[in-house]
Amino acid sequence: MGLPLHSRMRQKIKNGLNTLLVSLFQKEARREPIPADEIKRILVIRINYRIGNILFTTPLLRALEQRFPEASMDILIGAAYPAPLLKGFSTVRNVFDFPRKLLKNPYAAYQYIQHLRANHYDLVINLNTGSASDRGATLLARGTYKLGFDAKGNWSPSTHVVPVPAGIVHEALKPLYLMQAFGNQPTDFPQKMDIALSESEKKQGLEELKKRLLAQGYVWGNQKKIIGMFRDARFEKKIDNEWWEAWYAQMKHLNPDTLFIDILSPDVTEKLSEDLYTLMESNLRQLGAILSQMDAFVCGDTGPMHLASASGVPTIALFKASAPALYGTLGIHDRSLTLSGSTPERIALQITEHLASLPAVGEASAR
Repeated sequence: MGLPLHSRMRQKIKNGLNTLLVSLFQKEARREPIPADEIKRILVIRINYRIGNILFTTPLLRALEQRFPEASMDILIGAAYPAPLLKGFSTVRNVFDFPRKLLKNPYAAYQYIQHLRANHYDLVINLNTGSASDRGATLLARGTYKLGFDAKGNWSPSTHVVPVPAGIVHEALKPLYLMQAFGNQPTDFPQKMDIALSESEKKQGLEELKKRLLAQGYVWGNQKKIIGMFRDARFEKKIDNEWWEAWYAQMKHLNPDTLFIDILSPDVTEKLSEDLYTLMESNLRQLGAILSQMDAFVCGDTGPMHLASASGVPTIALFKASAPALYGTLGIHDRSLTLSGSTPERIALQITEHLASLPAVGEASAR
């Protein structure tokens, strides 16, 4: 069955508008290097409402921080709740959000645009050339240089472009190719997600973890390893509870001296098993600090998986529907496993073997 009529009509309107914009306003974007010594104020645009996609910006943010340590950086995203995840970088000054409700209120949208245009940037970076929202924001933002990927037939307000990377490139590493506009290569910078937790935040995360466990009767100091697990995910990525039950039973058998914590969410409010400890935290940065003090974190392909990896905890991602090469974890001690053709018991064994190979580092291993 093909797309419904309204979807086909919307696509035709979008294509027609793109053709009109290209014919009337498209200017030839340049590929020569942007003068790096002129860059003092930067605006990064990624209007998206999912945790994972926002965390995918962090390798580029770290690269920009290293390349332009004296510059100040603003970021424009979709929802407000992931904003704290980006505020650990020393050069980030403001994280602006673009609520969906603005699309239904033209006057509020106009006021928002005027507020955006009150700032002038030396460099505006559009991370997703395929997004009409991101291209529109790039057009409206006031900037001397506007950088993005080569749109290849799509209208784009960029003054400078770089080629879209060839082959399979992880979605979090793809933005690093934009650094070619300053003479750098993607491999010049760390190849991982990072929310830049401070040592103070990590210490507070350990204290919060301890407090949550003590409240549930755990005797701190039992020298047990702590593994967090998260069972929620979107649509076909979600793994059913029967699978988790079989996996958890085998994990307990293979790891008898390990404490397991079921991370709950608004959509998963009941723990999987009575003997599990639980944790729920809506503040994403605080959740990241708590996760950073665990010995490992296991979950499906979902935002908290990327948050855990970006927090530094060894993260094991379980892939049911999507491609690990594009969306998997990137930490040096992380691992992505595909469920197809395997069993919960086999996955539990693989995870146990992987965890046994990791070095014991930090306070999380000294309980």
